[in-house]
Amino acid sequence: MKPGRGAAGGSGQDSRSATRKRTLSVHGPVLATFVVALGITGRALAYDPATTHAGLTQQAAVASVLHQVLALRLARPLGIFEPVALHPELLTSGDRRPLLARLGALDPGAGYRPGDDGVAPALAFVVAGSVIAKTPPERIQHLFFDPSTGSGLRDADAVDGVFHSLRLVVDSGAGVRHLATGTGFAMEGEPSPDWLESPDNDLGLPAFYEHWEQAIAQPDPAQRSSALARALLALGGVLTVLEDAGNPAQVRNDFRATYFQGRTGSPFDRWSRFERGVADFYGAGGVPAPRAIVHRSSVRAFFTSTDGQGLADRTQRRFFSDGTVPEDGVVDSDTTSADVVREARKSLTYALPTLSHLDLRAVGVRRYVTVSDGPGDPPRKLLAYERVPGRVRFFLDGRVYADSARALLPEIAGYAAGLIDHLMRGQIKLTREGDSVRAIVVAAAGAIRGGNLRLLAEDGSGQRREIATFPADKGTAPDSVSVAVPVGTRRIAAVLRGLDDAGPVIAVGELAFPPHR
Repeated sequence: MKPGRGAAGGSGQDSRSATRKRTLSVHGPVLATFVVALGITGRALAYDPATTHAGLTQQAAVASVLHQVLALRLARPLGIFEPVALHPELLTSGDRRPLLARLGALDPGAGYRPGDDGVAPALAFVVAGSVIAKTPPERIQHLFFDPSTGSGLRDADAVDGVFHSLRLVVDSGAGVRHLATGTGFAMEGEPSPDWLESPDNDLGLPAFYEHWEQAIAQPDPAQRSSALARALLALGGVLTVLEDAGNPAQVRNDFRATYFQGRTGSPFDRWSRFERGVADFYGAGGVPAPRAIVHRSSVRAFFTSTDGQGLADRTQRRFFSDGTVPEDGVVDSDTTSADVVREARKSLTYALPTLSHLDLRAVGVRRYVTVSDGPGDPPRKLLAYERVPGRVRFFLDGRVYADSARALLPEIAGYAAGLIDHLMRGQIKLTREGDSVRAIVVAAAGAIRGGNLRLLAEDGSGQRREIATFPADKGTAPDSVSVAVPVGTRRIAAVLRGLDDAGPVIAVGELAFPPHR
């Protein structure tokens, strides 16, 4: 990373205002609105959870199989619109207070905060989980991932680290205790795919797997409802981690230049022009739907893989962040464009993206390096540059940010929808055979192995008890089993938590079982 590299687009407030006015008059209402959004001060730190993440997660959930899974496999007929109740009295004392505080801080007008009775549609719980995944604010330290090295956030600058810890005190209201107890931002963190699987992450994959299983297996209906609510919250938290792999600063280890370049110069002024612009222009409701749902072979492959098609891989090699643009180039009387290009390439933190041609004929004219992401895709502005006396400046501006957002947001939503489908790939088909039920295990990525296939009977009061267990720890799960159903059973449920060729998997199924007349 290059210290001191700002999100340059002109120096000083007067210069920025003049640039904004020129943009408004020349480039039309869409770009103008985006550029105006960049002038609004805010404390954005990674994509804004209440708007950008909420919108991305909602678009992903709607495009995925989640609705069908809830409606058909979990017998929740309204699917993502089914009311689900979180029962605080059933939470452990260690979980209850922090979770309710985080949910209670959500904007009631946003549409995803549970009501005072703990009830919300299933989709709202997913979106709420996506938003609270970044609270408390120090969790952001675990949402960086450099796919070229496999590392997370790394920044050893002690002074900036102190300033940032002070910022967190102001943000969180935790006072000196926040610093003294060592809970502040440490300026380094786990790689985001590792944080996704960490037992310390209450909205990560371990929490999702555990609560999804308990949503089937708990005896009492209130316990099952609470477990489902927490599984959906964790699903939203998982999506947030992946969505940030579509943020250039977070996959290029660019914390300082992106987030420490506030407008006032104060150490407490922290914001990102790109992310603030995305939040203010798109909000939550304007985030675009996935262009295509992306399917990958494992959870980690959604982030990175040897084929280079993980979201972090694609974002890192296709987009600059504010602190990883080329260094300014020196221009003498005999300097050629090729000379500047050559030196600019040498200064790059990452080999890609790169630049091949610059037009340096005019002084004081802002120009752009443009690229096309694929056949049929319109060119987008990758990098801004301007020749000034004695040098060439490279920077990102509102037009680059606007083009980046248009390319990135539908792609991020497509990866997030694909991850939902991946996590929901296991299924248990239940069919009635007289007074018995047959369970058939269906896995999308090879036979499920490990764990136990558990069948449960639910009586008229909603209570469930286990009626059969079939071990699946000797290589493969049983493809099909049949068990007698106890008298008085109103519903049969089944769950199998194990492994398949794509990693951890939970297969579920439910079937209404009214008695013969």
